[in-house]
Amino acid sequence: MNLPLVMGHTPSPYQRVAVDADLGNGISAILDLSTHVFVNFDLTINLLRKPVGEWVCLDARTHLSSHGGGLAESSLYDEQGLIGRATQSLFVSKR
Repeated sequence: MNLPLVMGHTPSPYQRVAVDADLGNGISAILDLSTHVFVNFDLTINLLRKPVGEWVCLDARTHLSSHGGGLAESSLYDEQGLIGRATQSLFVSKR
């Protein structure tokens, strides 16, 4: 995060993870943005433990159906290892 969520307040480890988890759909895009729209309409975050430090890593993948839906899945890591997973349901359509 380049800026805090609320000016003058340092983001908590949970806030950092939530911001990064929301990026899974975008960084794992497997369709061309100029020809397709893929919008997440939810975000579920499941954590194994409290995140440590400022660093958060995502290992994200997108899975698509042939019926206009998809799922973005992200594994979330901090400097000590796996902290949890995030999923985003996707609406997918040609532009």
